[in-house]
Amino acid sequence: MVGIIAELGCGVGCYTAGVNRYWVGIDQGSTATKACLLDARGRVRRVVSHRVSTRTPASGWVEHDPEELVRSVRRGLNGILRSVPPAAIGGLGIACQRSTCLFWDAESGRPLTPALSWQDRRAEEFCRGLARHAPSIARKTGLRLSPHYAAGKIRWLLDHIPGLRRLAARGRARFGTLDAFLIFRLSGGASWSTDPTHAARTLLMGLDRLDWDPELLDLFGIPYRALPPIRSSAFPAGEMLIRGSRIRIAATVGDQQAALLGVGCHRRGAMVINYGTGAFAALHTGRRPVRSPGLLTSVAWSSERGVRYLLEGPVNAAGSALEWIEGLVGSAGRGAEAPGEFEALPFVIPALAGLGAPHWRSEVDAAIFGLRRNTEPAQLRAATLAGIACRVREIVERMGRHRKRTDPIMVAGGLLQQKDLLSFQAALLAVPLFHSQSPDATARGAALLAGQALEAWDLEAKGAPASPARRVAPGKRSPAAEDYYRRFCSHLRCLLSPPSGARLEL
Repeated sequence: MVGIIAELGCGVGCYTAGVNRYWVGIDQGSTATKACLLDARGRVRRVVSHRVSTRTPASGWVEHDPEELVRSVRRGLNGILRSVPPAAIGGLGIACQRSTCLFWDAESGRPLTPALSWQDRRAEEFCRGLARHAPSIARKTGLRLSPHYAAGKIRWLLDHIPGLRRLAARGRARFGTLDAFLIFRLSGGASWSTDPTHAARTLLMGLDRLDWDPELLDLFGIPYRALPPIRSSAFPAGEMLIRGSRIRIAATVGDQQAALLGVGCHRRGAMVINYGTGAFAALHTGRRPVRSPGLLTSVAWSSERGVRYLLEGPVNAAGSALEWIEGLVGSAGRGAEAPGEFEALPFVIPALAGLGAPHWRSEVDAAIFGLRRNTEPAQLRAATLAGIACRVREIVERMGRHRKRTDPIMVAGGLLQQKDLLSFQAALLAVPLFHSQSPDATARGAALLAGQALEAWDLEAKGAPASPARRVAPGKRSPAAEDYYRRFCSHLRCLLSPPSGARLEL
């Protein structure tokens, strides 16, 4: 069980020059890039954050400027190195948005395309055309056929960027999720690889052998030469030169997997719910992949010690749903005292990027039910948080038969700054939650995995770096919470199967 661990003293500057006593984790996310400094006991000593912008040039299109992402990573690293010299850094771990991807020039490293976000849905029509192959794709990859994953985005780019397919076939255009791109750029083009947690998000990796699948490459029409080699998550993937010293890039891992590690879910049965732009519940299932209807099966991380697997259920819109509601209500909803109870709240279905687990309906849009003339902006805002908590409960209940009720559920992520979210979630799940007190769990997880790669610690052994957490007492499964959840599910069913002739409007 996860306990409460007090923060320890000692400032950032207490190091011995020339001794590798620190580890750095990078979390390259949808809205910000964070760099985190860990000491030799796994304690967070410094966090540096830089916002990144998102472009939406057309409906369903979401993208980033790749050069801005690289700059944000370098700025984060430089911020960390104001506290410790490069020689004191044992290694660097990188966590990224898993399905965000791009092509770049193999010689210059110059981006040939934007970085298409995991939220991007421009390949939706192409994916619909492959619907008859969805069962075989799921068997091979553990995932659903979806435009959110990289394969459809790759195909769209190859079909729409003049000359790109020819360059890719010649090996001149390289493709990668953000981890591969950042490794290439940070190493000055000397290294290029991805890991199974990112490769799985392309729909091109076979889960059984953790390598690119020839049949899937043929199905999506993607040249093998454009793809990076797949190496372990905890693996020295290259070196970067900074301030005259070399720092080893020792690990790459998907952002949700990094959060699993960062909050201490190192053993089978532990679960993390991570609330960010989207919300993700991930359950550590151990050394063998487990499949469950409506959920995703993937790799938690891999190393020389073997492979660990997880079950995952994403809610495609969480923080983005709150931003959407705040855009509707304006300043009236911000700063107001939001009700922490379910009574009198409307119902918000946060499906801004389609409906994720366990329904997987990409065409379903966000909706609001139960608005009244006297509904206040703060109530609508609180209802968005309650809607996120309801969607998470759906997923946790699906995972229930694969875990013991006594297994810990950790919660983390920037959206928990909204206090009502945690109270709603505790009331809806009616089990103890453990609120991670490690700032920026995703970046911390990447740094921990870098330490694992270079044998600074064994995350699954006694004596592994502790993960501070605050126990949140379970809310009583009150009639009000149960009634709200029941009515939420009823409204959700209306969206999934609208009555004949009915109109559903926002």
